[in-house]
Amino acid sequence: MSRATLRKKELPLATAPVHKLVLSFMLTALAGLLLNTVYSLTDALFVAHAVGDDAMGGISAVYPFVILQSALATAVGSGAAVLVALRLGEGDKKGAGSATLSAMTVFYAVSGGATIVGFCVLDELLAAMGATGVLYEHAKDYFVVILAGNVFSTGFSSVIRAEGANLYSLLIWVIPILLNIVLDAVFILALDLGVTGSALATVIAQMTSFSMSVFFFARLSVQDFKGARPSLAAAARVALTGLPALIQTGGLSVMIALVNSRLAENPSALTAFGYASRLLTYAIIPVTAAAQALPPVLGYNFGAGLGRRAAHSVSAAFVLAMAGAALMLILAEAAAEPLIGIFTRDKELVEAGADCLRVIAAALPLVPAALIPGAALQATGRKSAAALLYAAAPVSFLVFFALFGLLPENSSVLWAFPAAYAFSALASAAVFAVRGRSLFLCALPYERMNGSPVNQ
Repeated sequence: MSRATLRKKELPLATAPVHKLVLSFMLTALAGLLLNTVYSLTDALFVAHAVGDDAMGGISAVYPFVILQSALATAVGSGAAVLVALRLGEGDKKGAGSATLSAMTVFYAVSGGATIVGFCVLDELLAAMGATGVLYEHAKDYFVVILAGNVFSTGFSSVIRAEGANLYSLLIWVIPILLNIVLDAVFILALDLGVTGSALATVIAQMTSFSMSVFFFARLSVQDFKGARPSLAAAARVALTGLPALIQTGGLSVMIALVNSRLAENPSALTAFGYASRLLTYAIIPVTAAAQALPPVLGYNFGAGLGRRAAHSVSAAFVLAMAGAALMLILAEAAAEPLIGIFTRDKELVEAGADCLRVIAAALPLVPAALIPGAALQATGRKSAAALLYAAAPVSFLVFFALFGLLPENSSVLWAFPAAYAFSALASAAVFAVRGRSLFLCALPYERMNGSPVNQ
């Protein structure tokens, strides 16, 4: 039986039209991310309206850690997903199981270590993130609970998606998120636990997602875990493959933390930026969904030697990401005040938050060009090149932050966001113009020998 025939029998990843596959995976990721947004938005609304703007300011101050927490989960999950997709594409189910176990080892070791270190330098971390003055107690109450539950902050949905189990990867978002919203109402409104209640609801939801992922890998996965063991080599490859995603998402955490520190002397300004930066993380969801949709389609077809399908998946993901970014830009610029007004009735905060949102939203149409090429390089094992592309935005942000920081208005540093992503987009375009043309040529001899697969 030919390799192509085996692929057709195993998964539709080798035979279904590529643009439909990417769109399907993107919609699944988008649904999960939007549901997570509903949770996060509801979480913020409960705190802002039931506890107050200062409480929301305290949560906003530690928001960089929440992003960093997500960055670690995304990095390890995406690194594992790339390896799992490649191994399944090659027909190596035990190798896929080893990659998943190795990823879990990396995640729990790093997240556990981060919790220990975090508690040891708790006050220093809070101060570095701008949690001072009236925001300190709120920030500390929230941060302590989130830090304690750090080891449950991923359900490895990207690995589940890499198997083609789109529905289950969505369910491990939907069920915990709905639970989180219910618990927010109970803990904040009924039990009056304030920001502590919000953090408890989040951690319990994360534990639920964790439990569902354990069930999937134990009962439903197509990976072969019998006799599979975590290995240092696989763990290193997961870490290195996921490093670009850690740099990209973790870089956003650093950017927001820097702006928080600049605005720390003015709690109202920090709170206004907190609302705007939270909305920015919502606005890049379509781009993030497209970037998450790319690895399983690209990785499987690249691993299976289907070069043209692999290349097609990159262009499809980029077009979808650009469409989503354009839509979010229009929404952010046209409805900035109503969007900020969702969180607060304070007119000054609404105006200040809207000004922040309009500035940082200018970066949105630049994000796809900064992300998709890196995701493509990452998905095909080109870790160093992907890491360099993902590092372009946070590294250049440091330069632009310093330059705009010379201006008298503290809010001027917000222009570092669009400037950094413009630089990153140009760097990504330049690198991918050189590397992208030859990226999938290694698969073409196989296609010529065995015939091009259908529905390219």
